[in-house]
Amino acid sequence: MKRHFGAKVLILDEPTSALGVKQSGIVLRYIAQARDRGVGVIFITHNPHHAYPVGDRFVVLNRGRLRGKWERGEISRDDLVKMMAGGAELDELTHDLEQSTERPGAR
Repeated sequence: MKRHFGAKVLILDEPTSALGVKQSGIVLRYIAQARDRGVGVIFITHNPHHAYPVGDRFVVLNRGRLRGKWERGEISRDDLVKMMAGGAELDELTHDLEQSTERPGAR
């Protein structure tokens, strides 16, 4: 991935999904280097902890539908994590799970 062969746009679909922490770090450094050289990088990932350090803009899709789009300064890493994890759906699930553990006899 070090050479971009004169590319103006680099599209990466889940390049870190099967990698360990160290290997993911290497890939993220390459992404940042390409970005810094002026290459347009489209980085598709399910990992906001990988996207946030290298991203300038973020688009969150759910089943092909736009859930939101932000410039880096418009969204925090925590809010991006929440959006990618399901946002309201995750809050509802968390609430339901907490209620079930508060019931008498619950483990």
